Amino acid sequence: MNLDDAEIQNLEITKFIFHVVHLQQDEPILLDETPITGFEKFFLARVKETLRGNGFVFSDGSVTRAALKQIDDDENQFVPVSKVLAQTFHAGKDRRIKPGVMMLMQLATGRRRLYSLLKYDHEESLTYDITSDAKAILKSIANSFTKSPDALQKCALIELTKAGGNIVVIDRTVRQDITDFFRGFLVCKRRYSTTEMTSVAKDVIVEVVKKHQDVLPLEITKAAQERYYEAVQKRDTFDPDQFFAEYFGASGSEEVRASYDKGLDRHSMKGEVFTFDKTAVTTFKPEKFKTAEGVKIEIPKQASDTVSREEGPDGFTVITIKTRKLMLQ
Repeated sequence: MNLDDAEIQNLEITKFIFHVVHLQQDEPILLDETPITGFEKFFLARVKETLRGNGFVFSDGSVTRAALKQIDDDENQFVPVSKVLAQTFHAGKDRRIKPGVMMLMQLATGRRRLYSLLKYDHEESLTYDITSDAKAILKSIANSFTKSPDALQKCALIELTKAGGNIVVIDRTVRQDITDFFRGFLVCKRRYSTTEMTSVAKDVIVEVVKKHQDVLPLEITKAAQERYYEAVQKRDTFDPDQFFAEYFGASGSEEVRASYDKGLDRHSMKGEVFTFDKTAVTTFKPEKFKTAEGVKIEIPKQASDTVSREEGPDGFTVITIKTRKLMLQ
């Protein structure tokens, strides 16, 4: 799901409700109204965090998708449908799920309508009051919403489409994918396969290296694909920030990072965290030649289009190499 800067800036909450779930009771605590006047910015910030999540689409037979479609067709169904979704969420069994609330928001930006489903864990926090005689009185608050990323355990931003719907998910229990519990609740699948994402990440890296080859060190530019292959074999998961730091190291300037982010965004993969398909990348050994006069030539795969050969009428072979920079080794 792609929202441009203006659409993100203009996001507004049009409807909001939450229900209390997983309190070791048979049924959730269902509410009829939860006004948020004065706190819209707090909850919008949580929604915007979701945009850096992983892309999913609804699978056939999704009850959650059908429920949200009811609201799309009749906005008076917002609260009744939210209660059904809370009951479904509450009925799911996962020992890792802590007591908290399930929030449903309807949002708008321009002509686009979105839905946000958030699971907030109850976190105990302490506040204090200072008395007139310079004493601090501590108070415990069990049912609180905090900015802590750990409290926002599961979140999904959804835009319904005729084909189903686009979903961005952050599941902090399994950041590179989604838990079976949340997958079963949404009834969804990854937008791209791990094979596709592994391949696209490679393409983005190679594009960035080519674009900035004049400023990047030789150890990166001479074998961009081979370096990517080696990085994939050493780690199991692609995380945009971690991978960028590992691949480019001290050479990862703001300009290089901007190209990297733009490339991922162009492929709708900005923020995606996934498990590598190690079989989706291969290493290419450079072609090696030696002339009769003893000159050695080594051509990496990514530079093959810079070298040409032509047989001359005198029996000699003319080898032409195009380069932006010739360096002595």
